[in-house]
Amino acid sequence: MLVLLQLSLAGCDRPPPEQALRDAVAELETALEAGDVDTVLDRLDDGFRYRDLDRKAVGRRLVGAFLRYPKRQVTFMNVRVDLATPADRAAVRFNALVWGGRAALPDDADGFQVSSHWRRDGGDWLLTEVETRGWRR
Repeated sequence: MLVLLQLSLAGCDRPPPEQALRDAVAELETALEAGDVDTVLDRLDDGFRYRDLDRKAVGRRLVGAFLRYPKRQVTFMNVRVDLATPADRAAVRFNALVWGGRAALPDDADGFQVSSHWRRDGGDWLLTEVETRGWRR
């Protein structure tokens, strides 16, 4: 009985896949707001693509945006996780509000509907693809 208890407790070290994925999305949100390009890039799969940008181009674009908007706010809302079977792939959909500027008041703001695709690599979830649709028309 002690062996069974130890085995069940050993499985508690890692959060379930959906919670681990939600944690990864929250880490991405925090890194974007903090201007932490390295953490964002660590969450991107080597083959990541966003429109016509690869992983390196996304990093360069983020550096430019962070320099242009030193004060920024990023909020992800209505996060919905759809795990695939087996649970090593997932789709995450959410709404994102972003605004930024040089001072306390924002110079620019926008909202997006985001559809993202993730894969689990060992214990980490990596972003493989993102599609966005802006709220402005």
